[in-house]
Amino acid sequence: MTGATLDAREAGLVVEARLGRAPQDMLEAAVVLEAWAGVPAQAALAAARTMMPPVAAAPQRSVGRLPRPRNQEGVLLDGAAFVVTVIAIACWAAPLGSSVGVAVVEHALMLALPLTLALQWALGSRFLDRPHGVAQLADHRGTLILGAVAVLVLPSLAFGLGGTLAGLLTITWTGGTLLMRRRWPAVYVLAILLATVAMVADAEALAVVGVTAAVTTFAVVAALWSSVPPVRRSLGRWERAVMAGAIGVGLGLMLILDRTVSWTDGAVPALALLPSAVAGFWGGYHLRHLDQAIPSALSGVPVGVANARGLGRAPVRVLLETLGRFLLLCGALSATLLSLTPWLGDSARGAGVLVGFAVLALASMLVGLLESMGRGRWALLAVGVAAGAEAAIRFTGADPFPGAGLVVAGTLCVVLVLPAVLGLLRRPARTLATALWIP
Repeated sequence: MTGATLDAREAGLVVEARLGRAPQDMLEAAVVLEAWAGVPAQAALAAARTMMPPVAAAPQRSVGRLPRPRNQEGVLLDGAAFVVTVIAIACWAAPLGSSVGVAVVEHALMLALPLTLALQWALGSRFLDRPHGVAQLADHRGTLILGAVAVLVLPSLAFGLGGTLAGLLTITWTGGTLLMRRRWPAVYVLAILLATVAMVADAEALAVVGVTAAVTTFAVVAALWSSVPPVRRSLGRWERAVMAGAIGVGLGLMLILDRTVSWTDGAVPALALLPSAVAGFWGGYHLRHLDQAIPSALSGVPVGVANARGLGRAPVRVLLETLGRFLLLCGALSATLLSLTPWLGDSARGAGVLVGFAVLALASMLVGLLESMGRGRWALLAVGVAAGAEAAIRFTGADPFPGAGLVVAGTLCVVLVLPAVLGLLRRPARTLATALWIP
């Protein structure tokens, strides 16, 4: 039997015999005819077309199982550990300034903050935000150690003592992120608290930071060594990880470009981060409900009605609830911090700084959501535009009030990102398949 002698009935019999069932579509039938009956491609397509029913079948409703809720165990503990470490590290500024000089500390922080955020975002995209990501990262322990050495040596060679301090702080903060993702927050908190006590007791501050960085590194190696090997591998793409790292750099620049915000005036400037950081953590925690809101909205919906009205109500409601929670908590904590101004010092009086940190935290949360839905390029563009605007304010000296650069940059980033996020969540049928769960 050859392709030249096959009629429509014979072609249908060949396809059903080879598949053991009727073909699902014209392409499947054509492939069978070409591979098993020797029918040329064009003739196979023509014959397969005759097998298809004249009227398309009605789209079937979704009957797939909804994903299980993500395990939230330990998230609140991580949040408490995060708050404790932020407050403790805020107390390092004064001892470090007395030990190595205010200018050195300022330069170190201006380098360490963008570098840390870049590493955290890149590691999150490549490993930490994925199933079994920590266990997969354990296969790269040697690379992590070499990376820690590079983070310490290269800035030291380029910027001297300030570079050394920046490298040590970057290793400590990035390692802390890994320990929290490994569910070892107590180890990180203990290391930070012991370092804080040592600095308050007039120990050499730079040496204490060095010991803390070394302890954090060894703890990370031990934590990864004890990780359970992953059942399956699903690493993020390198190009996406690099883009996430670039976004982290941009957010770090937005954090340090405002010249009215000094990071070396004792603990107060760093404590001003606390309301927005805590509110951002809580908001990000609530955004995890999207894992259930999107597939639940699509459950039982036929494939052909992907743009039906009302599908985006649940995901958009999760986003709006997140924004409300963030604003309420951040406002309450900021008001509390301002009320403690007489005890914290004059630098805490700038409500503009608190507003700036709040808007920047909100922008970071939305940028992270947009990047997770596969729109990293738009997120990077928004962050770049916002950082450029803040840099322009810094170099022109157009600061009408403390924190003006932060407010402008954060607001501009939110304005650019929020419509894109809403647009994606209003179309969950497309978002679900093409962005959220496709690496």
